[in-house]
Amino acid sequence: MKIHLVFGLITVLLLVIVISSRQRETVGFDQVAAAALKMAQEDYLTASPALPRSLRELTADQYKLIRWNDEKTLWRKEGLPFQVRFFHPGHVYDRQIDIYEVNKQGTQKKTYSRQSFEFDPRLEGLKFFNVIGYAGFRLMYPINRPEQLDEVLRFLGGSDFQAVAKGLVLGAKTRALVIDPGSKDQPAEEPVFTSFWLRRPDTFSSQFTLLALLESRSVTGAYSFEVEPGEETRVRVRARLYFRRKVDKVGFAPLISMFWFGENTSNTFGDFRPEVHKSDGLLFQTDSGEWVWRPLAWIESAQVNIFANAGPKGYGLMQRDRDFSHYQDLNSLFHQMPSVWVQPVKGFNQGAVSLLQQPTQNDQADNVMAYWSPATSPRPLEPVEIEYVLRWMTYSPDLPPVGRCVSTRVDLQDEANRREIFLDFSGGPLDKVKQGETPVPEVSSPNNAATISNVKVERNEFGKSWRVSFLAERNGDKKPIELRCRVLVNGNPASETWTYTWNP
Repeated sequence: MKIHLVFGLITVLLLVIVISSRQRETVGFDQVAAAALKMAQEDYLTASPALPRSLRELTADQYKLIRWNDEKTLWRKEGLPFQVRFFHPGHVYDRQIDIYEVNKQGTQKKTYSRQSFEFDPRLEGLKFFNVIGYAGFRLMYPINRPEQLDEVLRFLGGSDFQAVAKGLVLGAKTRALVIDPGSKDQPAEEPVFTSFWLRRPDTFSSQFTLLALLESRSVTGAYSFEVEPGEETRVRVRARLYFRRKVDKVGFAPLISMFWFGENTSNTFGDFRPEVHKSDGLLFQTDSGEWVWRPLAWIESAQVNIFANAGPKGYGLMQRDRDFSHYQDLNSLFHQMPSVWVQPVKGFNQGAVSLLQQPTQNDQADNVMAYWSPATSPRPLEPVEIEYVLRWMTYSPDLPPVGRCVSTRVDLQDEANRREIFLDFSGGPLDKVKQGETPVPEVSSPNNAATISNVKVERNEFGKSWRVSFLAERNGDKKPIELRCRVLVNGNPASETWTYTWNP
């Protein structure tokens, strides 16, 4: 009897454990993906109730007067290494999202609380009806000092998000995807994250995981983000997408930044700063292994450059210039903004990396976008799987491992059909050139659109680099002209390939 009683108690205990574990089931990636598929099969309904006019019409400066109450920070009382602070809806951030905490007990929605914010007295008269959710959130982690929490990741607006590495400030950003970018007939469609699931970290966690549900009139999808802050902050992104309809073009893993003017642009804007940009160039590696550097430039009209290949090994918008004296900006701190690199893992097959640049007369709007597009558009309701790692960094010796172009300067000359170009290359094999040896520059203009002459290379001891200069003269009518340059050592490529568009 005693033996049967013991076995009976064990059976009951096991049943209790199984039942309680089922009650504690939490949301996972496959569940979010299943919800996305169901939504894709239904009509698109705009979510989130309209905010009061007083919140929607807040200026950028007024919006900054709404501050988070640190005492309300998620996981602050538990002293966890990762903590979360929320953004109040208002200004241009008028969409309210659902945010859930996922822990061992299950899934709990984080409801909106006005007491979680401090409102400046100058905001008297704000209305709060229909305010039921938050506009976004920031992830906090002691990335710089053990005793201080710093913002390492921000989700705010549409599907935009930003991250930083140690010692950096927010700069370039990325978003989930963009539909029909660069179209002249209509603005690009930008899907939005409507729900987030934040997985509660452990006491000694160095990684953070969250899930997100994406939706727009053309697509739905599930996203997973695994965040690892550090000297180089990495965010592993996984997505499963379902398109409601056929679209002309999709831009995956788009990077967004700002470039107004730099060392390759004459400063005729009356601005006291020598350079103003969050990124100074696009770097990518082709399927053949070639490294290509495309400096950003000020332009008078929209410009799209498409770099087709079987599948990129990576691409990124980089901020190479880290010299404060080149910016002289005590507020924006452009010299401390991150470079962002997309490392493909899955789904980047036949397609192209595209660079879209828009003209600007100030530094207020992001006007640069780089993204990857597949050669064929996704089919409606057919799942699209894509994975990649976002690397946010100051500098990495593997990007690229060869010599890099550290500056681009353009002399406009006295004649409109002539340009003299000055490039400085350093790093990789170029730092190991033996005494008495001289690298050989290889300069060209595809399709002979320009005549190249006066090609020179000389050692720049001040910059510890090799300076290549050449004269380009236009042949024929005033169309954009492509220029290319790389440096060889002993007949082998010792640098990335510099490419540039000379606009009339």
